[in-house]
Amino acid sequence: MSKAGGDTVTKESSRSRYGAQAGTTPLDRGLDNVRKLLRRSNSSALGAVTRKIDRLASLTGPKRNYLPLGMRALISISQPQDPLRRAKELPPIDLVVPFVEKDLRSLPLALAHATRNVRNPLARIILITPRGSEGNEPRFTRDESAGILSLLLNTDPRIELRFDQDILGAPLLAELDERFGRGDRNAGWVTQQLIKLSAALQSTASASLVLDADTLLLTPKTWLRSDQAQLLQLANEYHSSFMHHVKKFFGVPKKLRLSFVTHHQLMQREVVEKMFPDGSHSLLTWWKSSTDPIGRDLGDYEAYGSFLAHHYPERVVYGSFANLFSPHLSRFLRDTASSGKESHELIPDYCSVSFHSWAQVDRTEFGN
Repeated sequence: MSKAGGDTVTKESSRSRYGAQAGTTPLDRGLDNVRKLLRRSNSSALGAVTRKIDRLASLTGPKRNYLPLGMRALISISQPQDPLRRAKELPPIDLVVPFVEKDLRSLPLALAHATRNVRNPLARIILITPRGSEGNEPRFTRDESAGILSLLLNTDPRIELRFDQDILGAPLLAELDERFGRGDRNAGWVTQQLIKLSAALQSTASASLVLDADTLLLTPKTWLRSDQAQLLQLANEYHSSFMHHVKKFFGVPKKLRLSFVTHHQLMQREVVEKMFPDGSHSLLTWWKSSTDPIGRDLGDYEAYGSFLAHHYPERVVYGSFANLFSPHLSRFLRDTASSGKESHELIPDYCSVSFHSWAQVDRTEFGN
């Protein structure tokens, strides 16, 4: 990149260069400034104070289920980034990453950033993808995809490849086939929910960090302490359908009116076993309780976070999600190559960045 181009990368804010919107409103600029001030505070006390604001507002404010977006965003970014960072002798965890072919562009980056920034030892790195209709190969359509995956599998001896069909089990597979047939893309949403929870149930480690294949972890974080206390991140979104279903199925009320939908989440196997005591049969019951044909009121991350916070509050240590949603993976890759900067230097004010393939401005490069 030219010097002028390099200066642009350096001077532009992360949101302006890589975000979905320019972030030029007074609220956006204010939150960016607050985020910079809080970047290194890691204050659990500040996080607790701002969560009390949410509780107070629920008692005295308008009779609705959520705070305004700006207030939710402020509470989220006020949480500490790595509240368990002083913990020693950390227990090992599994890293679980479900993916499909279109994720191969971001998957190597996601794995590299996770292995660099997850402070808990990683026992296994489990990649999960659909099996093709013939043989024992992934369901790929492009010739180059098999080579990309093969190279990735050889980068770390801890990496294992598993298939959706092996993780889900017979009851769930039979229901998927009955509802959607083979290859129906409408099955994708509910399959992802079931895959993540099933993998956490089957883990040989005490916990699994489930990571979306398009999300890069930019800062070091501690996910699980030896006393089973875990990081639970707060996002500023509000998905009422998820929360209503959690209350209906698990009987868990939503007290903290922020979201646990964070594109990655630690799931302790013992907690997931309490949620679904009969394994795949319980997961099938959970799915069938959905009021949506595709199961779009099922939120795996929201369900786990709400259940954990309600039944195991002593295990919860709240932290900040601080994620940047970006439709500019190509620009990010060009800047990384040309500027010589690390990802956390290009995006210094966030803990993670998500490059959802459906939102990319150059979707044709993803095979969509």
